This record gives sequence, C-alpha cells and structure tokens, in this order.
Amino acid sequence: LPWMGHGIDFELRLYQFSQFILLAVSGFVFLITLYSTVKMAGNPRIREYYGYLFLTAAMAAGAVLANNFVPLVFFWEGLLITLYALITIGGKANSHRTAVKSFLIGGFCDFCMILGIAILWSQTGTLRMSDISVVPQGLTAISFYLMMIGAIGKAGSMPFHTWIPDAAVDAPVSVMAFIPASLEKLLGIYLLARICLDFFKLEVNSQFSLVLMTLGALTIVLAVFMALIQKDLKKLLSYHAVSQVGYMMLGIGTAVPIGIAGGIFHMINHAMYKSGLFLAAGSVEQQAGTTELKKL
Repeated sequence: LPWMGHGIDFELRLYQFSQFILLAVSGFVFLITLYSTVKMAGNPRIREYYGYLFLTAAMAAGAVLANNFVPLVFFWEGLLITLYALITIGGKANSHRTAVKSFLIGGFCDFCMILGIAILWSQTGTLRMSDISVVPQGLTAISFYLMMIGAIGKAGSMPFHTWIPDAAVDAPVSVMAFIPASLEKLLGIYLLARICLDFFKLEVNSQFSLVLMTLGALTIVLAVFMALIQKDLKKLLSYHAVSQVGYMMLGIGTAVPIGIAGGIFHMINHAMYKSGLFLAAGSVEQQAGTTELKKL
C-alpha cells in the first residue's frame, strides 16, 4: 500500500525465511502464554503483562514481514518500548533501572541501524528491501557496519549484552524466556542473515566476514567465562544465552552456505532450549523460593 510517498510504502513480504521466523515467534508466544497462566497468576499487573506480550508478538511479526525499511524501523522501535514495559512488570527494586538500561542500549543500536539504512538509501535510491543487493565499499561499507550493530545489538551480542543479566533478576522469568532467550535471537539473527545474504554481498575472507567472525568468537568465549562464575541460576542462563549468539554470528560470518545454515539452525535450536531452561528456572524459583545455586 502507498504510505508516505518518496518510496516509503507499507509493504509486507512472506517468503520461506520470514515464514520460518514467523512460525517460531508464534509458537513461542503460545507456549509462554500457557506458562504465564500459572506463573503470572498473582501479579497485580497481569492485564498489562498480556497486553504488552501480545503487542510484542505483533511488532515482531511486523518486523519479520516488512519489505520496506521504514515499516521495519517502525516495528523494530516498537519492540524497544514493549521490552521496557515488560521488564518493569517484574516489580523488583531495580526493575525500572534495568528497563532504562535496556532502553538506552537498545536505542543506541537502533540509532546505528537507522543511520546505516539512511546511508544505504542514499546510495541505492530505494527502500524496498528485496531490491537491494550491493557490494560493501566506501559509504556502503559504513552502512554495513552500522546495520550490523543494530542486528547484533538486538540479538544480545557483546558488548551490547549488559542489560540481559540484570533483567534476569529484575524481570519476570516468562519475559526472559520470551524476549532475550527466543524473540531477540530470532529477530536479530534474521536481520543479520538478511544483511549478509541479501542487502550486501558478503564474500568469504573479506574484512567484513572477519570482523563478524571475530566478534562472534569473542562473544562465545567471554560470555561463557562470565557464566561459569555466576551464583544465580537465572544470571548463569542469561550469560549463556549471550554466548550462544556468538555461534550464530560466527556461522553467518563465514559467508559459506553450510556455515550460514548452521548459524540459522542454532538460532532456532537455542531459542527452544534456552526458553525451556528459563521456564524451568522459574518453576524451581516458585517451588524453592530462590534461584541461588548454593541454596538449591
């Protein structure tokens, strides 16, 4: 549909990759909602919680289906607001502080992404995502790096991960199972794959490939070191979730078909098991009253 003129159309595209992500997002929403009927039953802000949960799912669906960069940014930014709101529902002493932290870090990454999109628009003259395929050089190379920051920031890679361990303590466990554990991995890696496969022609052993693989490798190792020294089960899981993004980045960064397929496969694999682990931690917390490893 024509929307704002100047090539800014409200355009959605359903094809194999977006179908796959959309199906996964919908599945996780359904399962998290089932879990929440028991876990969140006594929360005084239960109606708000469900409202934000389904709004998050709607925004995620819009971001995955968007075939024009402006609707993509609209839905992508909406997720920043719903994440803020969902973290505050935890009702802990530091919930608002953690929510602000997630908002600022996410806002910086999204600003980089918008700047990258603007540069790409100026170089290609179009905002239709399916029409863009350029070799990253000069200004388009800067655009690649800026958009990459937006994607890996959403996925929770280092160094944009610091709000996740805090949210593990301050946000409801069902929010952790849905957003950092599954939804943000699906969306961040989806966009990263689109950047590396569709918008830019990523070549094997190019500087762009090496930067992405280096960031991935550092994220794997450093985040696992942090996970090893945690005393709280939910914090341990959150650092482990960060480290797993590294494998996905490493796979896509190889620019080899089997590596990219491996990175995308690990994205859905990780979303399933990490979401399950967070929900299990929530069940343990409900029974034992704590997630401190020494007390369990």
